[in-house]
Amino acid sequence: MSRRDSSQPGNTGARHRKRVVGATSTAGAFLAFGLAPLAAAPAAHADADFDLGDLFGDLLSSWTSTDVGDTAATWDLDALFGGAGSAAGDPFSWTGIMDQWFYEPLHTMTQLWITSPFGMSIDGMINDWSGLYLIGNGVAGTEDSPDGGDGGLWFGDGGAGWSSDQDGVAGGDGGAALGWLGNGGDGGAGGVGADGGDGGAGGWFMGNGGNGGAGGAATAAGGDGGDGGDGGAAAAWFFGNGGAGGVGGAGLDGAAGAAANGVGGAGGAGGNGGAGGRSGYMFGDGGKGGAGGAAGNGGDGMTGATDGANGGTGGQGGNGGAGGARGSNYYAGAFYGSAGAAGDGADGGNGGNGGGAAIDSVTGAYLGQGGNGGGGGTAGSGEHGGNGGTGGNGGDGNGLNTTDPTLPYNTGGQGGSGGQGGNSLGANTGGNGGDGGKGGLGTVGFGGSGGSGGWGGTSDSGTGGAGGAGGLGGNGGTDDPTVATTGGAGGYGGWGGASNSGTSGAGGNGGAGGDGTLRGGSGGGGGNSGYSQTGNGGAGGNGGAAGKGLGYDDGTTVWSIGGNGGSGGTGGSSGSAGNAGNGGIAADGADGLTGANVVSLGGNGGDGGAGGTSSGGLAGNGSNGGAGGSGTASGGQGGQGGQGGDGFSGLATKSAGGNGGDGGAGGDSGGVDTPAGAPGAQGTIPSPFGDTSHAGTGGAGGTGGHSYNGLAGGTGGNGGAGGNATGAVDGGTGGQGGAGGGGVTAGNAGNGGAGGSAVDGNGGDGGAGGTGGTADNGADGTSGIPLLPGSPNGPGGNGGNGNTGGTGGNGGVGGTSTNGTGGNGGAGGGGGNGGGGGAGGPGGTDPDTGNGFDGGDGGNGGNGGTGGNGGAHGAGGAGNGTGGTAGDGGSGGAAGAAGPGGAATGTGTPGTDGAPGTAGTAGADGTPGA
Repeated sequence: MSRRDSSQPGNTGARHRKRVVGATSTAGAFLAFGLAPLAAAPAAHADADFDLGDLFGDLLSSWTSTDVGDTAATWDLDALFGGAGSAAGDPFSWTGIMDQWFYEPLHTMTQLWITSPFGMSIDGMINDWSGLYLIGNGVAGTEDSPDGGDGGLWFGDGGAGWSSDQDGVAGGDGGAALGWLGNGGDGGAGGVGADGGDGGAGGWFMGNGGNGGAGGAATAAGGDGGDGGDGGAAAAWFFGNGGAGGVGGAGLDGAAGAAANGVGGAGGAGGNGGAGGRSGYMFGDGGKGGAGGAAGNGGDGMTGATDGANGGTGGQGGNGGAGGARGSNYYAGAFYGSAGAAGDGADGGNGGNGGGAAIDSVTGAYLGQGGNGGGGGTAGSGEHGGNGGTGGNGGDGNGLNTTDPTLPYNTGGQGGSGGQGGNSLGANTGGNGGDGGKGGLGTVGFGGSGGSGGWGGTSDSGTGGAGGAGGLGGNGGTDDPTVATTGGAGGYGGWGGASNSGTSGAGGNGGAGGDGTLRGGSGGGGGNSGYSQTGNGGAGGNGGAAGKGLGYDDGTTVWSIGGNGGSGGTGGSSGSAGNAGNGGIAADGADGLTGANVVSLGGNGGDGGAGGTSSGGLAGNGSNGGAGGSGTASGGQGGQGGQGGDGFSGLATKSAGGNGGDGGAGGDSGGVDTPAGAPGAQGTIPSPFGDTSHAGTGGAGGTGGHSYNGLAGGTGGNGGAGGNATGAVDGGTGGQGGAGGGGVTAGNAGNGGAGGSAVDGNGGDGGAGGTGGTADNGADGTSGIPLLPGSPNGPGGNGGNGNTGGTGGNGGVGGTSTNGTGGNGGAGGGGGNGGGGGAGGPGGTDPDTGNGFDGGDGGNGGNGGTGGNGGAHGAGGAGNGTGGTAGDGGSGGAAGAAGPGGAATGTGTPGTDGAPGTAGTAGADGTPGA
């Protein structure tokens, strides 16, 4: 009789098909295996080509032909196992040997019998005699009956599912191999945008699951791809491999903006890969998950009547399907097989570009704002996570805020953000975040800001994905120097991906600022690195370069403002024993324009990135601040040094605090006076030129990290030097030194920066020294009173002594002046306070005598740290500056309290109270500067 129904889940009813005959008894199958000629073999899956005939033919030919030169060379085992680089699984694993030497030949012989004319006739008689469909393959699915038919109850493969040729209609499921030997049928491919069918289950004693069908690709703009079908399970007790999951279908690109609204369409999402089927119970491998489908890109925005339209968002990449599990926890060793690998995730689609603004046909000027670029799509996760899509570029336009043309926001033409990278399994690196898109041109206003980089994907034990780079800021119009324009800000770098036991991903670098006639755009900040639970933290991303002010000519004066440098990102932290990452490098501020009749201002340096924290490894160090740019009138300020990372206790080791970074140097002044009416005001924010010219102030040093577990605190960074000046402009003030970090050994503070030199003006003052770190308190004495009933009593323990405070930083030296007064020396920093003594522990009571045990003595307070020395005065032609004041010594730590004696019981004697500790002495003051 014919088997008319498929046993696959979700079957919609009876599947009418032609009668399939053939097969033999168990004994006949083994006879066929032993006696059948090695002819071309039929398909291993129903209705699918299979090359075992060629394989056996090659092997037989190699064994029977004669090579006079070397007879051994004719024994070509590669014909059976697959040569080096074979795409198949490992042929020399036990499961590979079982498959190729035992199961596949046996399966091939059964198929030779079932499909031969003689076998068909015998099988038909057996099936008719029994009244059951015992031997034979299931029929392939059709449009009317999509699911493949089941194989015979003794032998036979399941039929392949119907591959849909209709839009939106899923492929049919493969039929199951119900007998003791046979492969499940492959699932059919899905129609346009539809899911693939699931593979059929393999035979109950031996047999492989069928592969899942591929998801259908989208054909309509912005359409999503279908999901791949799941691989069939190997239901076999003895041997069987799970079927591979089907590949997800590809999404299609979004349509370009239409006349209706001009906005670019979103890209279609890629379909998810199907899950691999589980292996057989004893021997076999789980099926590999299907790969995720490719995502579509976002459509570009079109040019509007005035403003350009926004670009479309990129589609999400398909996730890879899960790998098939092992069929048994009992037979769990690698000898029996392995779980299947997951499929790979697909990349996210790229964002569409923003449309340009309309252009006046007479003047050629832009009439409105450029459209914003679309965001990049998120990548799919899998065995290897995909990379995030790139953000679209902003469109070109006039770059003006429609409410207030001086405001730098809502000016259009922004680059799209990069998409997030996909997560990866095992030791594979997480997917990288997508880069941000570039800002558009702002011809008479502000260039568009660059898009932010996408976050990197996570990894189980490999390296987290790197954050995407920030997009470049768009330029303001630079062709006409009589129009004041400002470059767009660079985009921020994306955060690096986290990892459980590997290194976290590095933060993405910030994008460079765009150029303008009046003002350069600020560089984007670097992205932070991710977190690692037990591995190392990655480095923070570097700040983006500053844009340049190329010169705005108002008819009387040429004005220029250099852009600010981007700040460094924070280094990655480690949760246990790993080393933390250092902060990212800060960028310098851009120099202003130089030349005749030029009044320029240097940009500020970016702040250094902070170091990451660690619990048992090395804490990260903060990076140095960027230097301020130089200007003919005023120099930019130096960036602040990054803070050192804190240290915590790990399971077996401890961490000291990281060191703070040094402040950046202030920018130099060329001595040009700043005239009244300086441009550059933005709304209520006044012009950055100010009323008077000045050299740049040095950046402050970063604070040292605190150690919370009994090790040394980090050293504070030194302040940056003040900028130098010519003409009548004063030299810049040095930056303040960073404070030392607290700890058992308190960190010393950083020194103040030197004041800048001058010619006719006064020398700059030196920066103040930083404050020394505060020392940790001594530990409290142990209690003689037990926490748990029945535990022994005893005397109280003595409190620990407090620790000495850190040394204050020295003040910076005052700057010199050729014809003016020298700068004052910087004040010395105060010493850090000493730690308090630990309290003595209380005494317990002797249960046998009733006498109380003595209490513990309190610990002595720690001494205060020594104050920093004042900075020396600067020499000047018109007089010297004053030396800096000395830093005060730190306060001594408080004395530890005495532990009370134990109480008496019965006729016992109370214990004696411990002695209190001695308070620490104040630290010595520093020496005043000369």
